[in-house]
Amino acid sequence: MIRALLVDDEAPARDRMRALLAGLPVEIAGEASDGDEALERAAALAPDVVFLDIQMPGLSGLEVAARLQPPRPKVVFCTAFDQFAIDAFEHHAVDYLLKPVSRERLGRLVERLAAETRRERMARRERDEAARVQAALMPGTPSAAGLDCAARCLPADGVGGDYYDVLPVGGGQTALTVGDVSGKGTYAGILAAAVQGRMQSLAAARGGDPAGMLAELNRLTAGGLEPHRFITLAVAILDPAAATLVYAAAGHPPALLLRAGGSTHELDATGPVIGWPDGTFTSHRVELQPGDLVALYSDGMTEAAAPGGAELGTQGLARILRAHLSCPAPALVRAAFDEVEGFTGGAPPSDDRTLLLARIS
Repeated sequence: MIRALLVDDEAPARDRMRALLAGLPVEIAGEASDGDEALERAAALAPDVVFLDIQMPGLSGLEVAARLQPPRPKVVFCTAFDQFAIDAFEHHAVDYLLKPVSRERLGRLVERLAAETRRERMARRERDEAARVQAALMPGTPSAAGLDCAARCLPADGVGGDYYDVLPVGGGQTALTVGDVSGKGTYAGILAAAVQGRMQSLAAARGGDPAGMLAELNRLTAGGLEPHRFITLAVAILDPAAATLVYAAAGHPPALLLRAGGSTHELDATGPVIGWPDGTFTSHRVELQPGDLVALYSDGMTEAAAPGGAELGTQGLARILRAHLSCPAPALVRAAFDEVEGFTGGAPPSDDRTLLLARIS
Protein backbone atom coordinates (compact mmCIF):
# COMPACT_ATOMS: atom_id res chain seq x y z
CA MET A 1 0.00 0.00 0.00
CA ILE A 2 1.34 3.40 -0.99
CA ARG A 3 0.27 6.74 0.50
CA ALA A 4 -0.69 9.41 -2.01
CA LEU A 5 -1.31 13.15 -2.01
CA LEU A 6 -3.66 14.47 -4.71
CA VAL A 7 -2.93 18.00 -5.94
CA ASP A 8 -5.21 19.76 -8.42
CA ASP A 9 -6.91 23.15 -8.33
CA GLU A 10 -10.15 21.59 -9.65
CA ALA A 11 -12.16 19.54 -7.18
CA PRO A 12 -13.81 17.40 -9.92
CA ALA A 13 -10.34 16.40 -11.15
CA ARG A 14 -9.36 15.33 -7.63
CA ASP A 15 -12.62 13.41 -7.29
CA ARG A 16 -12.00 11.60 -10.59
CA MET A 17 -8.45 10.64 -9.54
CA ARG A 18 -9.75 9.39 -6.21
CA ALA A 19 -12.34 7.25 -8.02
CA LEU A 20 -9.72 5.88 -10.43
CA LEU A 21 -7.47 4.91 -7.52
CA ALA A 22 -10.28 3.13 -5.65
CA GLY A 23 -9.54 -0.57 -5.41
CA LEU A 24 -5.84 -0.08 -6.12
CA PRO A 25 -3.18 -0.47 -3.39
CA VAL A 26 -3.26 3.27 -2.62
CA GLU A 27 -4.23 5.15 0.53
CA ILE A 28 -5.23 8.76 -0.13
CA ALA A 29 -3.33 10.56 2.61
CA GLY A 30 -4.68 13.99 1.66
CA GLU A 31 -5.54 16.54 -1.00
CA ALA A 32 -4.43 20.05 -1.92
CA SER A 33 -5.95 22.63 -4.24
CA ASP A 34 -2.91 24.82 -4.93
CA GLY A 35 0.88 24.75 -4.85
CA ASP A 36 1.40 26.33 -1.46
CA GLU A 37 -1.06 23.96 0.18
CA ALA A 38 0.63 21.06 -1.62
CA LEU A 39 4.00 21.90 -0.09
CA GLU A 40 2.47 22.23 3.38
CA ARG A 41 0.59 18.94 3.12
CA ALA A 42 3.56 17.07 1.64
CA ALA A 43 5.72 18.21 4.57
CA ALA A 44 3.06 17.24 7.11
CA LEU A 45 1.93 13.92 5.59
CA ALA A 46 5.17 12.56 4.05
CA PRO A 47 3.35 10.70 1.23
CA ASP A 48 5.06 8.13 -0.95
CA VAL A 49 3.77 9.75 -4.15
CA VAL A 50 2.22 13.06 -5.19
CA PHE A 51 -0.19 13.12 -8.13
CA LEU A 52 0.41 16.69 -9.25
CA ASP A 53 -1.37 18.97 -11.69
CA ILE A 54 0.86 21.45 -13.53
CA GLN A 55 -1.22 24.55 -14.28
CA MET A 56 -2.59 25.91 -11.02
CA PRO A 57 -3.06 29.36 -9.48
CA GLY A 58 0.03 30.55 -7.63
CA LEU A 59 2.81 27.99 -7.71
CA SER A 60 2.72 25.69 -10.71
CA GLY A 61 3.15 21.96 -10.37
CA LEU A 62 6.69 22.26 -11.73
CA GLU A 63 7.53 24.83 -9.03
CA VAL A 64 6.05 22.57 -6.38
CA ALA A 65 8.18 19.65 -7.60
CA ALA A 66 11.29 21.83 -7.43
CA ARG A 67 10.57 22.84 -3.82
CA LEU A 68 9.65 19.49 -2.29
CA GLN A 69 11.89 18.79 0.70
CA PRO A 70 13.46 15.49 1.80
CA PRO A 71 12.27 12.86 2.29
CA ARG A 72 11.13 13.68 -1.23
CA PRO A 73 8.07 11.77 -2.47
CA LYS A 74 7.79 10.42 -5.98
CA VAL A 75 6.06 12.85 -8.33
CA VAL A 76 3.55 11.87 -11.01
CA PHE A 77 2.34 14.79 -13.10
CA CYS A 78 -1.29 14.65 -14.23
CA THR A 79 -2.15 17.30 -16.82
CA ALA A 80 -4.07 17.96 -20.00
CA PHE A 81 -0.98 19.48 -21.63
CA ASP A 82 1.80 17.43 -23.18
CA GLN A 83 4.23 20.33 -23.73
CA PHE A 84 5.50 20.21 -20.16
CA ALA A 85 6.77 16.62 -20.32
CA ILE A 86 10.46 17.45 -20.74
CA ASP A 87 10.37 19.97 -17.89
CA ALA A 88 8.53 17.43 -15.74
CA PHE A 89 11.22 14.79 -16.09
CA GLU A 90 13.91 17.38 -15.41
CA HIS A 91 12.19 17.69 -12.02
CA HIS A 92 12.64 13.93 -11.51
CA ALA A 93 9.05 12.95 -12.21
CA VAL A 94 8.50 9.19 -12.21
CA ASP A 95 5.68 9.47 -14.76
CA TYR A 96 3.61 11.92 -16.79
CA LEU A 97 -0.09 11.17 -17.20
CA LEU A 98 -2.25 13.00 -19.75
CA LYS A 99 -5.83 13.73 -18.79
CA PRO A 100 -8.21 12.06 -19.05
CA VAL A 101 -6.22 9.38 -17.26
CA SER A 102 -7.20 5.81 -18.10
CA ARG A 103 -7.65 3.38 -15.23
CA GLU A 104 -5.58 0.72 -17.03
CA ARG A 105 -2.62 3.11 -17.47
CA LEU A 106 -2.94 4.26 -13.86
CA GLY A 107 -3.16 0.68 -12.60
CA ARG A 108 0.13 -0.28 -14.26
CA LEU A 109 1.79 2.80 -12.78
CA VAL A 110 0.49 2.11 -9.26
CA GLU A 111 1.64 -1.52 -9.46
CA ARG A 112 5.15 -0.33 -10.36
CA LEU A 113 5.20 2.34 -7.65
CA ALA A 114 3.93 -0.10 -5.04
CA ALA A 115 6.70 -2.58 -5.85
CA GLU A 116 9.35 0.18 -5.71
CA THR A 117 7.96 1.46 -2.42
CA ARG A 118 8.05 -2.03 -0.86
CA ARG A 119 11.70 -2.41 -1.84
CA GLU A 120 12.56 1.04 -0.53
CA ARG A 121 10.80 0.41 2.80
CA MET A 122 12.63 -2.89 3.22
CA ALA A 123 15.96 -1.22 2.42
CA ARG A 124 15.18 1.56 4.89
CA ARG A 125 14.32 -0.92 7.64
CA GLU A 126 17.54 -2.82 7.00
CA ARG A 127 19.54 0.41 7.03
CA ASP A 128 17.89 1.54 10.27
CA GLU A 129 18.65 -1.83 11.88
CA ALA A 130 22.25 -1.65 10.69
CA ALA A 131 22.54 1.86 12.13
CA ARG A 132 21.23 0.65 15.52
CA VAL A 133 23.68 -2.26 15.53
CA GLN A 134 26.57 0.00 14.55
CA ALA A 135 25.72 2.51 17.28
CA ALA A 136 25.53 -0.29 19.85
CA LEU A 137 29.07 -1.40 18.97
CA MET A 138 30.45 1.95 20.16
CA PRO A 139 30.49 2.86 23.86
CA GLY A 140 27.59 5.28 24.16
CA THR A 141 28.99 6.80 27.35
CA PRO A 142 32.69 5.93 27.30
CA SER A 143 34.43 5.71 30.65
CA ALA A 144 37.93 4.84 31.81
CA ALA A 145 39.61 4.92 35.18
CA GLY A 146 41.34 8.22 35.80
CA LEU A 147 39.95 9.91 32.67
CA ASP A 148 37.24 12.42 31.93
CA CYS A 149 36.16 11.30 28.46
CA ALA A 150 33.21 11.51 26.10
CA ALA A 151 32.47 10.91 22.43
CA ARG A 152 29.86 11.08 19.73
CA CYS A 153 29.58 9.66 16.22
CA LEU A 154 27.01 11.21 13.85
CA PRO A 155 26.71 9.28 10.56
CA ALA A 156 25.82 11.33 7.51
CA ASP A 157 23.29 8.74 6.35
CA GLY A 158 22.27 6.20 8.96
CA VAL A 159 25.20 3.82 8.57
CA GLY A 160 28.64 5.39 8.38
CA GLY A 161 32.31 4.59 7.98
CA ASP A 162 33.41 6.28 11.23
CA TYR A 163 33.85 4.60 14.57
CA TYR A 164 35.37 5.32 17.96
CA ASP A 165 36.31 3.15 20.91
CA VAL A 166 37.76 3.40 24.41
CA LEU A 167 39.70 0.27 25.44
CA PRO A 168 41.63 -0.79 28.56
CA VAL A 169 45.10 -2.00 27.60
CA GLY A 170 46.51 -3.03 31.00
CA GLY A 171 48.68 -1.26 33.53
CA GLY A 172 45.98 1.33 34.14
CA GLN A 173 46.32 2.60 30.57
CA THR A 174 43.47 3.31 28.12
CA ALA A 175 43.51 3.27 24.33
CA LEU A 176 41.41 5.85 22.49
CA THR A 177 40.72 5.09 18.84
CA VAL A 178 38.92 6.91 16.03
CA GLY A 179 38.71 5.36 12.58
CA ASP A 180 37.31 6.53 9.26
CA VAL A 181 36.68 4.19 6.31
CA SER A 182 36.63 5.98 2.96
CA GLY A 183 33.12 6.38 1.65
CA LYS A 184 29.78 6.14 3.39
CA GLY A 185 26.89 3.72 3.60
CA THR A 186 26.56 0.02 4.35
CA TYR A 187 29.90 -1.13 2.90
CA ALA A 188 31.80 1.47 4.89
CA GLY A 189 29.82 0.58 8.02
CA ILE A 190 30.58 -3.13 7.70
CA LEU A 191 34.27 -2.43 7.19
CA ALA A 192 34.34 0.00 10.13
CA ALA A 193 32.82 -2.67 12.38
CA ALA A 194 35.46 -5.16 11.21
CA VAL A 195 38.25 -2.67 11.90
CA GLN A 196 36.84 -1.95 15.34
CA GLY A 197 36.78 -5.66 16.17
CA ARG A 198 40.37 -6.13 15.01
CA MET A 199 41.54 -3.13 17.00
CA GLN A 200 39.88 -4.49 20.13
CA SER A 201 41.82 -7.72 19.72
CA LEU A 202 45.06 -5.88 18.96
CA ALA A 203 44.65 -3.59 21.96
CA ALA A 204 44.32 -6.63 24.21
CA ALA A 205 47.34 -8.32 22.63
CA ARG A 206 49.73 -5.40 22.12
CA GLY A 207 48.99 -3.20 25.15
CA GLY A 208 50.52 0.24 24.93
CA ASP A 209 52.10 -0.02 21.47
CA PRO A 210 49.91 2.01 19.09
CA ALA A 211 52.37 1.83 16.19
CA GLY A 212 52.46 -1.95 16.52
CA MET A 213 48.66 -2.07 16.49
CA LEU A 214 48.52 -0.08 13.27
CA ALA A 215 51.24 -2.16 11.61
CA GLU A 216 49.44 -5.40 12.43
CA LEU A 217 46.07 -3.97 11.37
CA ASN A 218 47.60 -2.93 8.07
CA ARG A 219 49.10 -6.40 7.58
CA LEU A 220 45.71 -8.00 8.19
CA THR A 221 43.82 -5.51 6.02
CA ALA A 222 46.04 -4.61 3.04
CA GLY A 223 45.03 -6.60 0.00
CA GLY A 224 41.54 -7.27 1.34
CA LEU A 225 40.09 -3.89 0.41
CA GLU A 226 38.63 -2.76 -2.88
CA PRO A 227 41.28 -0.79 -4.82
CA HIS A 228 39.75 2.63 -4.09
CA ARG A 229 39.14 1.95 -0.38
CA PHE A 230 41.34 2.86 2.55
CA ILE A 231 41.09 3.53 6.28
CA THR A 232 42.49 6.33 8.41
CA LEU A 233 42.92 5.62 12.09
CA ALA A 234 44.27 7.36 15.19
CA VAL A 235 45.32 5.61 18.42
CA ALA A 236 46.17 7.41 21.65
CA ILE A 237 47.30 5.50 24.73
CA LEU A 238 46.71 7.54 27.89
CA ASP A 239 48.39 6.64 31.16
CA PRO A 240 46.80 8.70 33.97
CA ALA A 241 49.34 7.59 36.59
CA ALA A 242 52.36 8.58 34.48
CA ALA A 243 50.54 11.56 32.87
CA THR A 244 51.67 10.49 29.40
CA LEU A 245 50.21 10.09 25.94
CA VAL A 246 51.63 7.70 23.33
CA TYR A 247 50.18 8.47 19.90
CA ALA A 248 50.21 6.95 16.43
CA ALA A 249 48.02 7.62 13.41
CA ALA A 250 47.56 6.09 9.97
CA GLY A 251 46.91 8.96 7.58
CA HIS A 252 44.37 10.43 10.02
CA PRO A 253 43.66 14.14 10.57
CA PRO A 254 45.95 15.56 13.27
CA ALA A 255 44.85 14.98 16.84
CA LEU A 256 44.58 18.11 18.97
CA LEU A 257 46.31 18.55 22.29
CA LEU A 258 44.87 21.58 24.04
CA ARG A 259 47.14 22.50 26.92
CA ALA A 260 45.51 23.87 30.05
CA GLY A 261 48.14 26.61 29.91
CA GLY A 262 46.72 27.98 26.64
CA SER A 263 48.76 26.43 23.82
CA THR A 264 47.38 24.06 21.19
CA HIS A 265 49.40 21.37 19.42
CA GLU A 266 48.59 19.25 16.40
CA LEU A 267 49.72 15.61 16.52
CA ASP A 268 50.28 14.64 12.91
CA ALA A 269 49.92 11.22 11.31
CA THR A 270 52.84 8.87 11.93
CA GLY A 271 52.27 6.56 8.97
CA PRO A 272 50.23 6.06 5.78
CA VAL A 273 46.57 5.09 5.56
CA ILE A 274 45.58 1.50 6.33
CA GLY A 275 45.42 -0.50 3.13
CA TRP A 276 48.82 0.37 1.65
CA PRO A 277 51.17 -2.63 1.58
CA ASP A 278 54.42 -2.32 3.52
CA GLY A 279 53.28 0.73 5.48
CA THR A 280 55.49 1.63 8.44
CA PHE A 281 54.29 3.40 11.55
CA THR A 282 55.92 5.15 14.50
CA SER A 283 54.68 6.37 17.88
CA HIS A 284 55.22 9.68 19.66
CA ARG A 285 55.26 10.11 23.43
CA VAL A 286 53.96 13.33 25.01
CA GLU A 287 54.03 14.44 28.64
CA LEU A 288 50.68 15.69 29.92
CA GLN A 289 49.76 18.28 32.51
CA PRO A 290 46.58 18.42 34.62
CA GLY A 291 43.70 19.76 32.53
CA ASP A 292 45.27 19.01 29.12
CA LEU A 293 42.64 17.84 26.62
CA VAL A 294 43.24 15.25 23.87
CA ALA A 295 40.84 15.39 20.92
CA LEU A 296 40.57 12.71 18.22
CA TYR A 297 38.10 13.36 15.41
CA SER A 298 37.20 12.48 11.84
CA ASP A 299 37.46 14.86 8.90
CA GLY A 300 33.68 15.25 8.90
CA MET A 301 34.19 17.69 11.78
CA THR A 302 36.84 19.89 10.20
CA GLU A 303 35.46 19.70 6.66
CA ALA A 304 32.01 20.85 7.78
CA ALA A 305 31.21 23.81 5.52
CA ALA A 306 29.45 27.11 6.15
CA PRO A 307 26.67 28.13 3.73
CA GLY A 308 29.23 30.13 1.75
CA GLY A 309 31.45 27.06 1.33
CA ALA A 310 34.25 27.86 3.81
CA GLU A 311 35.31 24.83 5.86
CA LEU A 312 35.63 24.89 9.63
CA GLY A 313 39.17 23.50 9.52
CA THR A 314 41.41 22.15 12.25
CA GLN A 315 41.97 25.59 13.76
CA GLY A 316 38.23 26.24 13.81
CA LEU A 317 37.61 23.04 15.72
CA ALA A 318 40.42 23.92 18.12
CA ARG A 319 38.83 27.34 18.75
CA ILE A 320 35.49 25.70 19.53
CA LEU A 321 37.08 23.25 21.98
CA ARG A 322 39.16 26.00 23.58
CA ALA A 323 36.06 28.15 24.11
CA HIS A 324 34.42 25.36 26.14
CA LEU A 325 37.54 23.88 27.71
CA SER A 326 36.27 24.37 31.26
CA CYS A 327 33.28 22.07 30.59
CA PRO A 328 33.33 18.38 31.51
CA ALA A 329 34.00 16.18 28.50
CA PRO A 330 30.34 15.20 27.85
CA ALA A 331 29.23 18.85 27.84
CA LEU A 332 32.20 19.77 25.68
CA VAL A 333 31.27 17.16 23.07
CA ARG A 334 27.68 18.46 22.99
CA ALA A 335 28.86 22.04 22.66
CA ALA A 336 31.25 21.14 19.84
CA PHE A 337 28.54 19.38 17.81
CA ASP A 338 26.11 22.26 18.42
CA GLU A 339 28.67 24.80 17.22
CA VAL A 340 29.57 22.78 14.14
CA GLU A 341 25.88 22.52 13.28
CA GLY A 342 25.53 26.28 13.75
CA PHE A 343 28.59 26.89 11.58
CA THR A 344 26.97 24.93 8.72
CA GLY A 345 23.67 26.77 9.09
CA GLY A 346 21.96 23.58 10.19
CA ALA A 347 22.66 21.78 6.92
CA PRO A 348 22.61 17.96 7.12
CA PRO A 349 26.14 16.56 7.42
CA SER A 350 27.68 15.56 4.11
CA ASP A 351 30.18 13.29 5.87
CA ASP A 352 30.23 11.32 9.12
CA ARG A 353 31.24 13.40 12.14
CA THR A 354 33.06 11.83 15.08
CA LEU A 355 34.70 13.42 18.10
CA LEU A 356 36.41 11.68 21.05
CA LEU A 357 37.73 13.75 23.96
CA ALA A 358 39.73 12.73 27.02
CA ARG A 359 41.79 14.29 29.78
CA ILE A 360 43.26 13.08 33.04
CA SER A 361 40.64 13.64 35.71
